[in-house]
Amino acid sequence: MTAAVIILSVILAVVTALFMLEKKELANIARQLAELRSQDTNRLINGENGMADKLIVEINSMLKEIRETKADYKKKNHALEQMITNVSHDLRTPLTSAMGYIDLIQHSDLSEEEKSRELAIIENRLIRLQELINSFFELWKIISRGKSPDRSNVDIVAVLEEAIVHYYDDYCGRDRQIVFNCNQRKRMISSNRNMLLRIFDNLIGNALKHGTGDLTITVIEGDDMRITFENDIISQDIDTEHIFDEFYTTDISRTKGNTGLGLAIAKQFTEMLDGTISATLSDGKFILTITMQ
Repeated sequence: MTAAVIILSVILAVVTALFMLEKKELANIARQLAELRSQDTNRLINGENGMADKLIVEINSMLKEIRETKADYKKKNHALEQMITNVSHDLRTPLTSAMGYIDLIQHSDLSEEEKSRELAIIENRLIRLQELINSFFELWKIISRGKSPDRSNVDIVAVLEEAIVHYYDDYCGRDRQIVFNCNQRKRMISSNRNMLLRIFDNLIGNALKHGTGDLTITVIEGDDMRITFENDIISQDIDTEHIFDEFYTTDISRTKGNTGLGLAIAKQFTEMLDGTISATLSDGKFILTITMQ
């Protein structure tokens, strides 16, 4: 047997061995991929003999991207579902209020002057309802596209005053007042007006439903914009660490048959605007504090 034949035989044997090893590695990869498809796991592909390291690296990279995309989809889907629930809660508030005033007009012996006043209140509630519906589509775009809210220069004091006006008649109807302490008549920040208005609406509405006595709103001057909402409470059985949880069911925001999403919505939107919100109890007072940059 010549040297050339020997060399060819050796090469053929090596190639055959490499082919068998690579075939075995490909079968191993295929088996692992089949297992991963049938299991909910973050495990990656492992090689046995190093014959397909580059292929395994590429497959694992694709697996990581697919899992990140899947996780992002689940997160956005959950956020969208929660937003729909939250918006449904928000829409009911002005609608229920308007229906209450309509029932009052229909079943009470009111003077024309009183009817005109009640109709003006109904009009304001329906205008607010229209604003909420419009903001729904804006918020849907924000969450579904995974982007930050659109921002503009907003006078946060003016937005807060507008929210107070929304609830003025409701508080007066219960012999309560909203005391507004603010030395600044104007404070411009970069934010989203609709989201700010919904935050303040929810906090003032929460105090109306679950608090007692006057609501004191104080704007505290400083580098950051800090606003406190303080009122007396009926029950001291409040877990301030969990009061913003969506499914927490034992605090004051879950009484009187309400869905209790008001504070959860406020927290969600505050954080989307890069702010913070906290709750404390002090001497029978329930205090909510919002900080905006």
